[in-house]
Amino acid sequence: MNKQASTAMWTAAAVTAALLLGACGGGDGDSKDEIKGADHGDAKSSPSAAPKEGTDTSPPERPQYELAKDAENVFEDAKTGDPKKDAILADNQRRINLIDRIVTTGKDVDDLKLYAKGSAFISASNYIKTYAEDNYSWAGTVRHYDQQVEVLGSKDAKVTFCVDDSKANDKNLKTGKVEHYESSDKGYTLKEVRLVRSEKGIWQANSEEVKRGAKRCEK
Repeated sequence: MNKQASTAMWTAAAVTAALLLGACGGGDGDSKDEIKGADHGDAKSSPSAAPKEGTDTSPPERPQYELAKDAENVFEDAKTGDPKKDAILADNQRRINLIDRIVTTGKDVDDLKLYAKGSAFISASNYIKTYAEDNYSWAGTVRHYDQQVEVLGSKDAKVTFCVDDSKANDKNLKTGKVEHYESSDKGYTLKEVRLVRSEKGIWQANSEEVKRGAKRCEK
């Protein structure tokens, strides 16, 4: 049996239950999101203590979420030169890596509530649950580029970026085989994420809009 498939120590039921508990837990104690039908996962990473007031341009240390060995997220344009914007981009990157860590390893499921809330939590949960319930993962490289940040307030921001997933494919965890496919939109996606700064000092995604086949991203 393929090693990646045989060492996938998670089940759809466990992942789904962890997502439900995460939603009910609320992260900062004020979330009312709920995922129907959704056990705490094997979470070994957790963010450090929240920063003191006035240090919002110097984010606390965060765990670096690693994906399965055959999956990789690449981030371009990750530095703007502005400390606050760079902190926002860094937390958004950790959120993306966390979601794909859950999909590819089944670990750190209960950290999701730290990096996403509202409709962003719901959409991420549905994405993860779909993979888990179908017993699939993904393999390959996904490129994130043309990242732009707009600071909307002391605790509000917007990030837009492009995603090229043309070099990534779904992986059947039962067989260990990667299933290649052709996409009519060439895998280009434009994403717009609204973020809010939590009490722990983490920039959480609150909502996300996705546009497949975006012309802006064809490069």
